[in-house]
Amino acid sequence: MADYDDWYTWGRVVLYAEMVIAILVTGFSLYLAFTGQAGFLT
Repeated sequence: MADYDDWYTWGRVVLYAEMVIAILVTGFSLYLAFTGQAGFLT
């Protein structure tokens, strides 16, 4: 791991955080769609 700079470590952290956020948003959207509450947000 010593071959990489600090930006690489922080870049991976941000990348994985964005992946988790995207999965959570997708799950929340599917939950609203399948429970019939999707029109509530608009």
